[in-house]
Amino acid sequence: WRKSVFILNKAKVGSGRWYVCEKCNKKRKTTRVLHAHHKKSWDKFPKARYERSNGCVLCWKCHNAFHKRYKFEALSKPELLDEYLEKK
Repeated sequence: WRKSVFILNKAKVGSGRWYVCEKCNKKRKTTRVLHAHHKKSWDKFPKARYERSNGCVLCWKCHNAFHKRYKFEALSKPELLDEYLEKK
């Protein structure tokens, strides 16, 4: 699942050359500092676990900031990720 999320990100957002954080738009050639994040929680939405569309790519800094801000509330409210990505 993780690999397919990164491939989709590179094709759609990174013009086939880069992996891109969907929050801060940081571009990287490798996935070393990037995380594949589930939009819908792994536990609460088991049917969506392996759907490629259920993932987004965040750099470690944005990923940690998301979890620090929304904590466990994000597990049952996938729309919080959309809210987080829209705010700059």
